[in-house]
Amino acid sequence: MPINMVIRENRKAHGLTQEQIAEYLGVSTPAVNKWEKGVSYPDVSLLPALARLLKIDLNTLLCFEEGLTDQEINQFSNKVIDTIRKKDYESGFSFAMEKIREYPNCDKLLYTAALLLEGALFMYGFNADNKEVYQKQITALYERVAGSKEEQVRNSAVYMLVSKYMEQEEYDKSQEMLDLLPESADLDKMLLQANLYRHQNKLEEAAEILERKLLMEVNEIHGILMNLIDIALKMENLRTADHLAELSVNLSDRFDLWGVNAYLIPLEVALAKKNVKDCLSLIKSVLSAVASPWKVSDSLLYSHIPVKEETQQNYCKQLFSAFLAEMESSPKYEFLHDNVEFRHLIERNKGKYN
Repeated sequence: MPINMVIRENRKAHGLTQEQIAEYLGVSTPAVNKWEKGVSYPDVSLLPALARLLKIDLNTLLCFEEGLTDQEINQFSNKVIDTIRKKDYESGFSFAMEKIREYPNCDKLLYTAALLLEGALFMYGFNADNKEVYQKQITALYERVAGSKEEQVRNSAVYMLVSKYMEQEEYDKSQEMLDLLPESADLDKMLLQANLYRHQNKLEEAAEILERKLLMEVNEIHGILMNLIDIALKMENLRTADHLAELSVNLSDRFDLWGVNAYLIPLEVALAKKNVKDCLSLIKSVLSAVASPWKVSDSLLYSHIPVKEETQQNYCKQLFSAFLAEMESSPKYEFLHDNVEFRHLIERNKGKYN
């Protein structure tokens, strides 16, 4: 809440008039009126007396400790993404940082902004300049809330820093963050809520929660397999990598995952082997799958999960562009750059969703 609204609302809450405020502080009534309209601000020397008169502390008067509601943070998140889509990543990033300067002590805002900007950098920022600068500022946001008094926000930020420091090969820092996480996980709130709904015979609600939980767990297993394959490839154990890739395809098939999931891991193995034929075939499959938005509720396993088709379509468009950008810029695709069919795939799909 801006300072002008703080003054106006607290004045009214205590039944004071603008004239009374003016008389107490030794200023004119029009000056107080301008404060409340946001046209001008009180002199610094008047702030302590004004805070006492309104029975609030200076932090509240200056909005230093004010937070945002979950609804306001959701609105902020939508605004950031909307700004990035309509303008560019830099504009969305600037808008987010401006909000953070307005509410510097709202830990949930800082964490949400860091998470949002990091995801958007991958999805929308593949053409952005100074990616490393953005990454450093995002990491700094996580670091700011790693000491938060809000346990959930703190643990989430620490968890993200463990991974980020690991990627940067700052292993001591990563271990330091890891040691801050609690040894035992809390009871799974999703399962408890589903169980409560089931006992209340709210079966639709219970089914949706359990289906979301299942989808989360299956995606987590898929992520584990991807990490195991990365290890196998670095150890040059191609037999293990092939076996894990096969498991990932079976997992995607058995649990009705999006078609993209079935091709990404085998593609990583084919790239490591520099198998041109398999790479081209899998790249075509990935592009085809990404071009077909996944309606999760079409699966019998996830039929209770609602899907916003427009949201899924937008996600597919951004993922499609990000995948094409990676094909052109990532070193692991370099051996394909002279391949005519590979270049044709890129050129044919460029601007497909523009």
